Amino acid sequence: MKITILNENTVYRQGLLAEHGLSVVIEERDRKFLMDTGQSDVFLKNAKTLGVHLEDLDGIILSHGHYDHCGGMEYLDGSRRLPPVYIQKSAFERKYSGTQKDRHYIGMSGSHESWKADVRFTGDAREIAPGFWVIGNIPYRTDFEERPAGFWIQDKNGTGTCWRADEMEDEQILAVCTKKGLCLFMGCSHRGVVNGILRAKEVLPDMPVYGVLAGMHLRSAGEKRITDTIRSLRDMEIPVLIPVHCTGKRAAGRMASAFGDSCIWAETGQVLEL
Repeated sequence: MKITILNENTVYRQGLLAEHGLSVVIEERDRKFLMDTGQSDVFLKNAKTLGVHLEDLDGIILSHGHYDHCGGMEYLDGSRRLPPVYIQKSAFERKYSGTQKDRHYIGMSGSHESWKADVRFTGDAREIAPGFWVIGNIPYRTDFEERPAGFWIQDKNGTGTCWRADEMEDEQILAVCTKKGLCLFMGCSHRGVVNGILRAKEVLPDMPVYGVLAGMHLRSAGEKRITDTIRSLRDMEIPVLIPVHCTGKRAAGRMASAFGDSCIWAETGQVLEL
């Protein structure tokens, strides 16, 4: 498997750009998928600099409906039809973050109709190509990965605007079946990276988990959640762990210390071969 980081929060070499977001190309056997597009055209510029061709993609997977994972869709070339785009329908809800008194918009700027793409709404679990699964419906199982706070959905009805907590029902995982086991890709793990892994193992129980590349949403997490996450990941005996994006420096540093060479730093421009 070949993994190319087109965008991540950090960059490690000259001539590339980085922004708060994530965009990764995954190649396995004769298949090639793009997961997430960052928030702007940074991933396209980096792809050109790195010599990565995006004209031959088998599909685009969008992990959830936040600007830093879907914003780049607006910059894809509209002169030709895009490959299939796999996304949960609820990703297009009006998403905000903040407090009840101070919220700001963090969703997508438009509808999928402007993408000129074959949008395929996903659901529970779906094999989109041989050995490539998109998995949704991630339940809360652990006692330390609680529902995310500070995220909201804006609804409009006949009487005006109303708000409800965003439980990230649109979040989905890409699971790739390889000879060594499952490689899992998660955009932000708002529902918990351990909950996500457990969900993937539930859908594909006959394969061990070999690698996990994930934004783990631990940047603002307390010590207990970080400690419990690391303990659970250690108990799962996952050979390759790649914390990115919203994992946060503190949590990623502790993982590097806990897992040693099994924990891989991934920054914009890196090409990893597993």
